Amino acid sequence: MKVKDVPQEDPFVHPDQNISLCGRLFALDDDGKYQEIPSVGWSPRNEALKFAWNCRGEEAGQEREKVLAGKCSPLAFHMARAMMTPAMMAGCTGFSRKKINKFCKPKHFASLDSGALARLAEALNMSVEELVSID
Repeated sequence: MKVKDVPQEDPFVHPDQNISLCGRLFALDDDGKYQEIPSVGWSPRNEALKFAWNCRGEEAGQEREKVLAGKCSPLAFHMARAMMTPAMMAGCTGFSRKKINKFCKPKHFASLDSGALARLAEALNMSVEELVSID
């Protein structure tokens, strides 16, 4: 693909004045060298992204219902919202994947100390108060 052919249609996220969100593609310049070119989007790709985000939102809603029913801890809900797997969360927190799965159970989540809650909240980029709530 040539630099002039990089798609610049239908932005997935409409950036405001202070934020510029776009993807990066590699394209050939006039000298035949590859350059990294910003692209605001391409309709088929952006529709696929919107579909995937909607599916993830539904999954997070299902996790929220499990939390309300007492089957899962708030950690499971927040991980679903952040699109994090137990393996990803383990990598961010230093806990094992097995412990993360354990913390997704209400009984074990309730017994976490403030230090463990702080590590989990930091990995999710939220406060401890937000972590223990599902609102």
